[in-house]
Amino acid sequence: MPDVPRSVKPSSTYHTVRTARLCWTEARPAVQLAFLLRFVTGAVFAARDDIDLLRLLAGASAWSCASFFAYLFNGVMDVEEDRRNGSDRPIARGDLSLRRAAAIVLAAAVFALGLSAAVPGLVGWVFVFLALGWAYSAPPLAAKRASLPCALVVFGLGWTSYAGGAATAGNGLDAPALVFAGAMAAWMALVGAVVKDFSDAEGDAQAGRRTLAATRGPLVARRLAVAGAAVVGFGAPAAAWTWTPAVLPGTVPLALGAGWVIVRCLRTGHTEHHTRYARRGAYRAFMVTQYVANVVMLVTLLAAR
Repeated sequence: MPDVPRSVKPSSTYHTVRTARLCWTEARPAVQLAFLLRFVTGAVFAARDDIDLLRLLAGASAWSCASFFAYLFNGVMDVEEDRRNGSDRPIARGDLSLRRAAAIVLAAAVFALGLSAAVPGLVGWVFVFLALGWAYSAPPLAAKRASLPCALVVFGLGWTSYAGGAATAGNGLDAPALVFAGAMAAWMALVGAVVKDFSDAEGDAQAGRRTLAATRGPLVARRLAVAGAAVVGFGAPAAAWTWTPAVLPGTVPLALGAGWVIVRCLRTGHTEHHTRYARRGAYRAFMVTQYVANVVMLVTLLAAR
């Protein structure tokens, strides 16, 4: 009987594919898709004639590399907090080495800049986005460590995504686009940047973060999230109705989502002793709302062409 190998060493292709899959998971696919959706929405807003699909594809690829850089880099820099919070992300659980992740972070930034150079007007926006992604996670600013700088940087990440899409279409953001992009960036800064901390406040405090949830407690953070959701959720449709009704369909989901976030924030106060999943209910409401708002706005724009 022929000898049967006791083990087969995985091929280099297997390791490459596995590393790519783990990096993609670490970069949070749902967040990556949201940034791509913002970018495409900005491009459709600014397109005056037929959309140049080849140019849009090049720009979207550059932006995807940039957002991949920002969130994989965040995973590299967040490893202490993630482990304290019991995160199951690949770096925190030890399946993806920091060295490999850091190498791919660098490659993503290079690809983002290289691809954007092929799209006139885009490279500057990509550079700003990369700088904001760095500022969010790394010293000396490390905006993630405190609520106010975090909100400001998150607003910038959202705003530049729409502006980058518009630049790819060869134009800037007009008045309707400014209202919608401003509303969605504010939704990220005043709601998303707050509710994302609900499940991680204890570990963040142990790691030295100075966010509102870590320093003042979950009750104060929930109150701020409720206020932010109310301001953006009801202010955005009011602004659209007053100044640019064309974007009203895209802002209505913010009002519905605001109610959902507020309910989840109030319920979180009764479930803090339960699972991490339960404490992330408000964040899931935030994410679904921004998806729906962008998709509705995108469909409205395409239907009007």
